Amino acid sequence: MTEQTARQQGAALQKGAATEDRQEKKTAQAEASAKHREDGVPQQELERFARFLLPKIQAFYQSEEGQRLFEEWKKKQRGDRDLAGSASFTK
Repeated sequence: MTEQTARQQGAALQKGAATEDRQEKKTAQAEASAKHREDGVPQQELERFARFLLPKIQAFYQSEEGQRLFEEWKKKQRGDRDLAGSASFTK
């Protein structure tokens, strides 16, 4: 076997291996995108919705109204926890 033939065969093997790697990667991506959660919603769609919704949620909580409502919610949570704690002492 000549050196040139060996190089050509080596290059062909490398090209074939790279093609197989790409095919495996595509197959793995297809399997991941085809996965559904128990509720039947594809994981890819949930992630797309999350990317859409997250900036809107962040903007709301950064607004004055969002911060005010969050503070009200925290006060209510503290009050509910205090009531639950005092109820356990009365038993």
